[in-house]
Amino acid sequence: MFKRTKVTDGTATGQGPDAENWDGKEVGFRKKSKVPGVMITQYIEKLPEGKSHPDFTRKPIALTIQEGKFAFFKAIVTGDPKPTVVWSRNNGDVSDPARYQSKYDPNSNEHTFEMPHVKPDQADTYKCFAKNEYGQAMVTVVLNVIEVGFKMTKAPQQQAEVANCNFKKVLKRRSKVVPKAEEPEKKEGEIDPKFWELLMSADKKDYERICAEFGVTDFRWMLKKLNEMKREREEEQAEFVKNLSDLKPIHINADGTASFELEFDLLDPSSSIYLYKDGEMIPYTKELGDKMKHCLRKVGRKYIFSMRDLMPEDAGFYQLDVEDVNMFSTDFKMVDFLVKIQEVKAMEREDAVFECVISAPLSKLMWFGKNMPLEQGDKYDIEVSEDKLIHRLVVKDCMVVDKGIYAACAGIKSCNAWLVVEADKGAPKGKKTARKTTRAGGSGTDLQKVAQEQQQILDKEREERKEKIKAAREAAAEAAAAEEPEKTADSGAGKDKGAAVKVERIDKTSVAATTTVAGDSGSGHSAGKASGGAKQDGSHADAGGHSAGKASGGARKDGSIADAGGHSAGKASGGAKQDGSHADAGGGHSAGKASGGAKQDGSPADAGGGHSAGKASGGAKQDGSHADAGGGHSAGKASGGAKQDGSHADAGGGHSAGKASGGAKQDGSHADAGGGHSAGKASGGAKQDGSHADAGGGHSAGKASGGAKQDGSHADAGGGHSAGKASGGAKQDGSHADAGGGHSAGKASGGAKQDGSHADAGGGHSAEEASGGSRQDGSLADAGGGHSAGKASGGAKQDGSLADAGGGHSAEEASGGARQDEPLADAGGEPGITSGLSDIHAIRGQPAELTVKMNTDCDGAWFKDGEPLKSGGGISITKDANIHKLTIHSCRDTDSGLLRFVSGDLSTEGRITVGDVPEFDEDDLHKFSKPVIVRVGQNAAFKMPFQPQESLTVSWFKDGTELKDGGGVKIVREPNHSRLLLRDCLRSDSGEIKIQLKNPFGAVEATSQLIVLDRPGPPEGPVETVETTSSVIEIKWNPPKDDGGSAVTNYIIERQERGHSLWTKLGDVSAEKTSFRDRNVTHGKKYSYRIYAENPQGLSDSLETADSIMAGIMILSGPPGKPKVVSTSKTCINLTWTPPEDDKGVPIIGYQVEKRKKDTNQWLALNAINEPIEDVNYAVKDVTEGAEYEFRVSAINESGAGDASPPSAMACAKNPNMRPCFKDPEDFLVVRAGNSVRVKISYEAEPPPHITWLKDDEPIAPWINVINTEGMSQLVIPSSKRSDSAIYTIKAKNSVGEAFFDVEVRVTDEPKCPGPVELEQTVYGKVAVSWVPSPDQELDDRLYYVVSQHDSNTRMWKTVADRLFANTYTAHNILPGIEYHFRVYAKNDMGLSDPSQSPTWGANSNRVPISSNGVSSMEISFERPPSILVPLKVHTPPKGYQLYMTCAVRGCPTPNVSWYLNNTCINSDKNYYITNSCGVCSMYILRVRENDGGEYRVVAVNSLGKAECSTKLTVRD
Repeated sequence: MFKRTKVTDGTATGQGPDAENWDGKEVGFRKKSKVPGVMITQYIEKLPEGKSHPDFTRKPIALTIQEGKFAFFKAIVTGDPKPTVVWSRNNGDVSDPARYQSKYDPNSNEHTFEMPHVKPDQADTYKCFAKNEYGQAMVTVVLNVIEVGFKMTKAPQQQAEVANCNFKKVLKRRSKVVPKAEEPEKKEGEIDPKFWELLMSADKKDYERICAEFGVTDFRWMLKKLNEMKREREEEQAEFVKNLSDLKPIHINADGTASFELEFDLLDPSSSIYLYKDGEMIPYTKELGDKMKHCLRKVGRKYIFSMRDLMPEDAGFYQLDVEDVNMFSTDFKMVDFLVKIQEVKAMEREDAVFECVISAPLSKLMWFGKNMPLEQGDKYDIEVSEDKLIHRLVVKDCMVVDKGIYAACAGIKSCNAWLVVEADKGAPKGKKTARKTTRAGGSGTDLQKVAQEQQQILDKEREERKEKIKAAREAAAEAAAAEEPEKTADSGAGKDKGAAVKVERIDKTSVAATTTVAGDSGSGHSAGKASGGAKQDGSHADAGGHSAGKASGGARKDGSIADAGGHSAGKASGGAKQDGSHADAGGGHSAGKASGGAKQDGSPADAGGGHSAGKASGGAKQDGSHADAGGGHSAGKASGGAKQDGSHADAGGGHSAGKASGGAKQDGSHADAGGGHSAGKASGGAKQDGSHADAGGGHSAGKASGGAKQDGSHADAGGGHSAGKASGGAKQDGSHADAGGGHSAGKASGGAKQDGSHADAGGGHSAEEASGGSRQDGSLADAGGGHSAGKASGGAKQDGSLADAGGGHSAEEASGGARQDEPLADAGGEPGITSGLSDIHAIRGQPAELTVKMNTDCDGAWFKDGEPLKSGGGISITKDANIHKLTIHSCRDTDSGLLRFVSGDLSTEGRITVGDVPEFDEDDLHKFSKPVIVRVGQNAAFKMPFQPQESLTVSWFKDGTELKDGGGVKIVREPNHSRLLLRDCLRSDSGEIKIQLKNPFGAVEATSQLIVLDRPGPPEGPVETVETTSSVIEIKWNPPKDDGGSAVTNYIIERQERGHSLWTKLGDVSAEKTSFRDRNVTHGKKYSYRIYAENPQGLSDSLETADSIMAGIMILSGPPGKPKVVSTSKTCINLTWTPPEDDKGVPIIGYQVEKRKKDTNQWLALNAINEPIEDVNYAVKDVTEGAEYEFRVSAINESGAGDASPPSAMACAKNPNMRPCFKDPEDFLVVRAGNSVRVKISYEAEPPPHITWLKDDEPIAPWINVINTEGMSQLVIPSSKRSDSAIYTIKAKNSVGEAFFDVEVRVTDEPKCPGPVELEQTVYGKVAVSWVPSPDQELDDRLYYVVSQHDSNTRMWKTVADRLFANTYTAHNILPGIEYHFRVYAKNDMGLSDPSQSPTWGANSNRVPISSNGVSSMEISFERPPSILVPLKVHTPPKGYQLYMTCAVRGCPTPNVSWYLNNTCINSDKNYYITNSCGVCSMYILRVRENDGGEYRVVAVNSLGKAECSTKLTVRD
C-alpha cells in the first residue's frame, strides 16, 4: 500500500496552518533541476563564485522485485562543497544495518542503498536527500515487492476483508470489455462492445471508418445512442478527472515503440490508473528504461502509454481506466505487406520509385532512408492511393549520395530495398547535366490489380457483417411484433406518459393540464414521440408535442384519428383509423411538402402540419370535398381549399409568414385554424351551426384566438406558442376553460368560471407568473405547467362547454374567442380581474400591501386560509373604485398564509410568507472587517459565521466581481458558516473582499480587505546624470510605481566598472532621497549603476543605467606600433605589434584589429571595442585563400579606441611549402570477392602533390580507378577478385619532397572445405584427426580450421578445437564402445566453409594395435618447458571499441600464464577479462580506452622453463 505525504500550503497568520519544512528551517529558494523529479531548495539567494547547491545527475529508478531478492537503488549527486547523502522511507526507519546498507563508491561517484533479502514490509516510498551548506536536493523512488507463495498471516486478513464486504481488494479488477477467452458466444449480427468504446474515444472524422469496419449503416441510430452513452460516460468521468482532452490513438514511433496519449487532471492524486489489453489488466512501470514491456509516463497533464519490443501478439484492444471508469480506448492492429518494395537501379538525375501494397487501409506509412525518417518535401514525394492500400516513395533527382537502403514500416512490419545510383558516363566532366524526366524502379507487378483484389476481400467481409446485423434486427423486430398484442394509438410511441384522461409532460419545468373531458397532449416538448391521447367520447385528441422523433395522432374509440400536431424533426404522419380512413398528418415539421395520404374510401388524406418552404394545401377528395391543409409551415399563406359540396377546407396548423385562418363552411361543419405557425394572425373560423372552431396550436408571431360559436360550443385557442397573451374563455355554467400549453412571454392564467369550478391554465411556461382563474365559490383555479413566456388563458363560453387555449404559439396575444350569441368575456361586458394576486415575501415587523384591480366597480371579499378577513387587528381592507387593497401594518409569523380575493364568480389568490433578512453577528462582523494581510505566494482565508436559514444563497465578491469555485479559489458552504480560500496570492489579488447573504426577503453584505505584501517594483527610470567630473558622478531616479503594499524604506546603489563583471555596493540612501553622489571614480573610466528599492518584504528588481557614464572627459591612447606578419596559411594569418609609446596616462585594456583587402578602401574591424584583444598578437582566421590583406591596430582604454597604427605589409593567405604527409591511414583492408574495394588516403602538402598508385611496386591495371580530390586520394576497384589481393602503394610528390605509404588489401571469399579426414589412434584414449588442407590455404594466410565432435552418447555436435593453423588435431577422452564422428571446417574473415566429414570411429574400427613389447609407457616422459605455438598479433582498434587478443601456449606441466601491460601485471585488473582454455590464452577489453595502449606481454612459466611473446596496441581516435 502506498501512502501519500501530506503537504501543507503556506497561509497568512491567523488564517490557516503554518507551512512546515521537513527540517524545520525557513523555506529557501526553489530551483529547477535538469533531471525530472528532483526537488532543489537553495538556502541563499546568490551562491558564491565556484560553489553550487546539490543536484542529481542520476536519480534512483523505481523498482519492482520478487521477495527474497537483492534490491538496491543507485544515485549520483554533484555539488560544491561535496553533499552529504541520506536515505529514508515514508513509513518506517532505515536504521537496521542488517536490512539497509548505504554505500559510496569514490571511483564511480555512486551512492548505493542496498536491501539484501528484501521483504514485503519493505515496500514503500523511499527518499534520497543530498545536502550541503548551500542547499539540498531530494528525490523519491518507489519499491514494490512481489510476494511469493501462500502466507499464513495473509489468509485471515483476506477472510476478514471478505467478511467486512471489502470485495474491492479481494476480487480481481476487470475491464468492462470481456477478454476473448471469457467472451460469450455472440448472436448472429450482434455489435461488438468495442465498437462503442472506440467511438467514444475517436474523432468525428473517424466515425465513418469505424462504422464501416463493424458493419453499422444506420448512422442516425448510432449517433443518438452514442450521445446517450457519452453523457453517461462523462458523468462517470467527472467523479475522478477533469479537463479530459487531446486523445491520440495508438501509433508506431520512429524508435520502434508504440504509444498513445491523453491529457487530464486527477481530482484525487491518489486515484489508481489501470491498463487493459483485450479486457485483461496488464502491469506497467513508470520508467521506460525499466525491464517491463509496458510503461505509463506522466509529463505535466499528459499521460503517455508506451510499449516496446513489439510482437504480432501485441495487437489488441487497449483501454486506460481511472479507478472503475474508462477514460480512453484504442485498437492496435497489425498490417502486413502484400507486395514489398524492390531494389531500384537509377541513373544520376533520374527519379526513383519504391512502391508497395499493404493488407489493410492505412493513411500513412513511415519511410526511412539510410536509417533516417523521410518526410514529404523537395527531395521526396510520398503518395497514397485512394483506397489507402498502395503506397509510393519517389526519390527525386537522384544523386550518387542518395544510394543506400530504403525501408517502409507499417507497425512492426517492414520491408527494405537498395537504391543503386549509377553515374552518367556520357555527361561532360565538370558540368552538371540536366534533370531527366524518366522514373526508375517500381515493383514490377500490377499493384492496382493486387489492391483491387484485397479491396474486394475487405468489402466482402464488411458486407457480410452488415448483412448479419440487418438480419439480426429484422429477426428481433419480427419476434417483438409476434409477442406484443395489437395496440391502438391511445398513447403515442414516444416517452410521453400520456393517457386518455391525464397527460404529463417530460419537461421538468411544467406539468400539462389534466381534465376528464378532453385528452389533449398539446404542445408537449418531448425528446421522444409525442402523440395525442384517446378521448372517451371519440372527439379530437391533439398531439401538439414538439418532438425530436416522430409525432403521430392517437387512435380514437369511435375510429376517428387523433391529430398529430407535433413539431417533429422526423416524419409527421397520421395514425390509422378503424373505419379505414386515413389519419391526419397535422403539425409535422417537414423540410419538403407535407400532404395527406390516400384514404381507403378513396378520398385523399389530410396534409396537416407539414412544415413546407412552399405552400401546404389539402388534396382533392373523391366525394367532391376538399382535403384539409392543416398545420402546413409555409412561407406563403396556408388556407383550406374549397370543397365541392360548398364547405371550406381546413387550414389547421399552417406555419405561415402570412395569415393562417380557417375557411367558412356553408353547412356549418368544422373550419379549423389549428396549429398555424404564422407571423401574422391565426384565428379559428366562424361556424353557422355553432360547431367547433379551433385555433389550437397556432405558432404565430401575431394573434392566436379561438373562433366564435353561435351555440356556445367549444372554441379552442389551444397550442398557441405566443410571445404575447394567451388566455382562456369564461364559462357561464362553470365548466372547464383551459389555457393549456400557451408559450407566452407574459402571464398564463385560467379562465373565470361562474359556478366556481376549476379553470386550468395548464402548460404555460411563463417567465412571469402562471396562475389559475377566479371562482365564485372560492375554490382555486389551477395554473398547471403552462409553457408561456407571457399570459395564457382560456376563452369564454356561454353554454359551459370547454374553451381551450392550450399550447398557442403566438408572438402576440392568444385569447379565447367571442361567440355570436353571447358578448366577449374579456371585452368589459362582464366583471373581470385585470390585476390579480401573486406570491409575496414580507419582512417581519414591516408593512405589506396586496392589491387587486377589477375592470369594473364591484364588491369583493378577502379570505386567509379559507377564513374571511375584516379590518382590525393590524389589518386594513380598503376599496377605491375598482381597486381593492389589503394592508398588514406590521407583519408577524401568524400573517403567513394563503390569501384569496373573491368577487362574484371571480377569484384570485396569492401566498404571503413572513420572514427576516439575513443578518450577521456584530462580533463576527467586526472580526471579518479587519484586513487580511499575506505575503505573495501565501494563501488567504476568510470565514464568516451566520445563522442557518432556508433558501439562503451565499456569494463572495472581489472588487465587485463574483468569485466562482475553481482554479485558485476555493469556496466552502456549511449550514452555519462559509469559507473563502485564495491560493498562491499575487500582488494583483489585493482589494475588497465581500460576502453576501441573500434570501427571498433581502440581502446583507459584509466587507473586508485583502492586502498582499510583496517586494516593491523597480525604481522608475531613466537614470539621469546630474553631474560628471573627474572625481564625482551624481545620478538621479524616481520612486517605484508600486511599493508592494508597504512603504519603501531605502534605496541601495551598486556600481560596475566597464570591462569588469563584478558589481560593488556603494551604499544606501533613505526613501525620501532619490539621488546619489559617487565620489570614488577615476578620470576617464566608465561606470554603470543600478538602484534597488527596499521595503520590509525585500529588495525590488534593479533599475540600471542605459549607458556607461564616464568620469570627466574622454582621453584616447596613442597609436600602437606597425603590425608585423609572423606566419601565413590558407586559413590563418598571425600578427604581432608593440604597445603605443604614449598612453596619455590612462591604462590600456586591449586592442582592436582591422583588416583591408587589396584593391579595396574599406577597413573591417575583427573584434568589437567591448571585446578587446588583451595580448599584442592575434591570429586572423577570417581570410580567403589566395587573397592579400593589410592590417592595422588601435589601442583601447576606458574612453574607447585611440588612433590606428600604420598598416602592415601585404600578406597573402596561402600555405607555406610543405612536404607531403599522410593523415591516419589504415594499412590493412579485407574485402569479399565481388565487392568493390575503396582505399581512402588523406594527406597534407603544399603545393598540391602528384599522386601515383602502385600494386606490388608495379603500375596499377587500367580498370582500377583513382579519384583525387583536395587533401584525399581514393583507389577504387569496382568488382574485386582474389587476384586483386596485393600491397598497394600511394606515392605523393611535390617540389618540397615525396612520401610513400603501403596498404595491404586482402580480397577473399568463403573458404572451400578441407579435403578428406583421416582418424588414427596412437595412444589409448586419444585419436589423431588429420585432413587434407583446403585449396584456399595457400591463398589466404588468415585461414584456420575448426573441429567439431559428435558421439553416440550425447548425440550433439560440439566444437572441440578452434583457430587451428595446423592440419592435425588430437581428440582426448575417446572411450571404447562409443561411436565418434568429426567434422572439419575451414574459416577465414568471410566465414565458415562446408564441413569435411570423418569416417565413424567406433569400438572395432581404425584401431592401431599397441605392442606390449618395447619400452614401457612408464618410462616415457611428457614433460616439456613452455612454448608459444601462436604468438600475439598487432592490434589498432578505435577508441571505445571492443578488443580480443589471443595466443596459444604449450607445456607440461601446465604453465602458469601472466599478462603484462607496460611491464605491469594486469591479471587482477577488472578492466580486462582474461581466460586460459586448453592452452588458448585470451584477453578481452569491453571498451578500449586511451590508457589501454602500450606493449602487451604474455609470460608462461612452469618448473622446466619460461616462454613469452609480446605485441603493441595502438588506440585510434
